[in-house]
Amino acid sequence: MKIITALLLFASMSSYAQYYDDNDYEKIIKKAEKTAAEDGKNVLETGRRMTLDSALILPGGCWDYANAVYLRAGYSWGQREEVYKSVKAGPYVDVSKIIKGDWLYYVNHSYGGIEHSAIFVDWLDYDHKIGLMLSYGGENRHEPARYLPYDLSSVYGITRPNAKLGE
Repeated sequence: MKIITALLLFASMSSYAQYYDDNDYEKIIKKAEKTAAEDGKNVLETGRRMTLDSALILPGGCWDYANAVYLRAGYSWGQREEVYKSVKAGPYVDVSKIIKGDWLYYVNHSYGGIEHSAIFVDWLDYDHKIGLMLSYGGENRHEPARYLPYDLSSVYGITRPNAKLGE
């Protein structure tokens, strides 16, 4: 019985991994930029330039990088809207409220359940709450940000760019 369970688990994990191992996110990124609202588009384009064009490495961690993307896109603190705010333990947001370019705070289930923040690009699998994120690892890795899939079932914060604020 243990062998059958292990085989089923392995099969489900490998098909899940196969879906995401493509790592060719360029089409998804470009489509997200084209279909995002203007503020989200500005954030996504700025993030792409910092990540793919410049391979920019900044001091600090995930929060510092997302903040730098927002600042370079022209969204200072007065032009950021707090759409949802909770705590790591929840309650968690209804994912239908997430839009392209949002800065999300969520539980990183793939890295020991730690707190993480990154910029939402688009859904890879909406039903399973898997989103493509512009994510910066920090931790003295000396690596640029990357586009990675994340489980977004435990999002406890949304910050959204809003150029109309502070006008």
